[in-house]
Amino acid sequence: MSNIQKDINFPIDTKEEYLEVFKTIYYHLYSNSNVSWAEILIKDISKVLLYCLSKDKIDEDLNKPEEILSFLKQSYPNIESFFTPFELGDIHIKYVIENLGHFNIKNAPSHIIGDAFQTLVGPNLRGDKGQFFTPKTVVAALIKILSPKTTDVICDPACGTGGFLIESVSQFFNKNEKYNGELIGIEKDDFLANTANAILEIYTKENFKVLNENSLDIDNPRLKELLGTIDIVVTNPPFGAKIGINDKNILKNFDFGYSWIFNNEKNIYSKTKQILKEQSPQILFLELCLKLLKDGGKAAIVLPEGIFGNKGLGFIWDYLRDKARILAMIDCPRTLFQPSTDVKTNILVFEKTTSNNNSFLVSVAKNCGHDKRGRFNDNNGLKIKDDFVEIGNSYPIENGIWKEAYVKDKYYVVPRYSISANNWSEKSKYDFPVQGFISIEQLIKQKELQIKKGNEVGSEAYGTGDIPFIRTSDLINLEINFDPTKSVSKDIFSRYAKLQSIRQFDILMVADGRYRIGKTSMILEGMTECVVQSHVKIIRVLKNKTFTPFELLYILNQKEVVEQIRSLIFIQSTLGSIGNRLNELLLPIPIKNEQWESQISDFETTLKERNNLLHKLNRLSYEYEL
Repeated sequence: MSNIQKDINFPIDTKEEYLEVFKTIYYHLYSNSNVSWAEILIKDISKVLLYCLSKDKIDEDLNKPEEILSFLKQSYPNIESFFTPFELGDIHIKYVIENLGHFNIKNAPSHIIGDAFQTLVGPNLRGDKGQFFTPKTVVAALIKILSPKTTDVICDPACGTGGFLIESVSQFFNKNEKYNGELIGIEKDDFLANTANAILEIYTKENFKVLNENSLDIDNPRLKELLGTIDIVVTNPPFGAKIGINDKNILKNFDFGYSWIFNNEKNIYSKTKQILKEQSPQILFLELCLKLLKDGGKAAIVLPEGIFGNKGLGFIWDYLRDKARILAMIDCPRTLFQPSTDVKTNILVFEKTTSNNNSFLVSVAKNCGHDKRGRFNDNNGLKIKDDFVEIGNSYPIENGIWKEAYVKDKYYVVPRYSISANNWSEKSKYDFPVQGFISIEQLIKQKELQIKKGNEVGSEAYGTGDIPFIRTSDLINLEINFDPTKSVSKDIFSRYAKLQSIRQFDILMVADGRYRIGKTSMILEGMTECVVQSHVKIIRVLKNKTFTPFELLYILNQKEVVEQIRSLIFIQSTLGSIGNRLNELLLPIPIKNEQWESQISDFETTLKERNNLLHKLNRLSYEYEL
């Protein structure tokens, strides 16, 4: 017998306990067998699992690999191509059978077995064609939001290993409801399609089909018959810059396969007759969702944020508004698909209808249960929070998790940007008394504030002198902590000194980049001789009427204001920018009573004292190179 029995407490009842068994088997084989490729391991374990679930009696000593395959081909003719010869050696196949036999798998609820196995499969398969498997809690949240009925036809046109389909029927099982509809998966990759088929066989044995087809080839009769027949579409399609669709036979069947131009007179995009050379798959999949849905059907789709905040793609939103109404959006953390990809994504939920409205609900998820390295626990060993659990459970109640939103600009529909301004103007949210609110734009119009950007000096200027070149990475914890190796010469400083004219009490804010947008620091005594990078905004208080510089810096670092700044940042692929949207930032105007004056006095004193200490320490330091 293997040592798995020592690691598992019996009896096995829950999905989590089954998952632990599958994980133990998987990692034992990964470390000890002749196979280390995740796809091959998953495939071979799937075959043995199906065999154990289907056989009335299993004799551990009489199961030869060829007999197992013969039995499976007879039992599951629809996925016969999946049952290729085992890559695992006989001893390791016997190991899997032996250890699955330690608990009564034959009589276990199939949906629990299937759910546990799917949970193992997703994270261990990494697609190389823009396939990024959706975390389990996100899958569960989207099915709860869509709330399918027991008779609904549910389709995932990029089904991978079937996670959305399995979760759909799993939620019916959990409510003790019998599902009488149909699950339809479409998957181009034959390995993934066959894996989905195998897991669904384990899971439900009926009411499903997985088509190993190119979902975008809607001339295919098997796909054409699905158009306009689906109640629920839920999908995370492949996305990426390197996997564009250039097949004209596909592009011609999609409106988004053609060029669109903006009509200034009608203030709307119009489709031309010109077929594009190439289109991103996620854009075509969005249109495919509409084509699959019947009238009144609902869809949820994961999309890169670039689609939500790019006027050049405004035709997508004109088209969508003509044929559907937005029900909800989820603003996802950029860690969602990390470490596989750094692309920032959001989720769009809509209904196919000609009845439209301008308002919808938005939820902003900051945590997804893992960090950018894929770890589920933080440095203190604590479990990383997952906001998607509450997001799924609380929809559609407007309760802080879900907020009222509306389209401010019809071509800029980034979820967090669409949140109603009412969410930023609640006086009670601040730890000081507030008399009202004022925007950056108003302060500029009243000539109380000036904003400009820095400049790029070029990498060849780095290390040519001792004058700080302040970059986005140098603004840390309200401190300017410049990198001496990037310092520039007097000549470089002279070139930009008049242009930037840095003064004491100027506020620097990160405006572009990957992670630090909105971070601020202040130019204090002894710091004016510097050059500021182009990705940094230079904010100057011209009049101390509404705010002094220290008051403004303090307010810019209030939690509520930082949240609002985040809502103004748009991300294209992996790079973000706040742009001129900073002008929309709504700032609380404090009641300048004794409490406020004390808070600001302490803040100012702290910053000035720290600056004096840092200057003293810098005089003691000496830079050298080996």
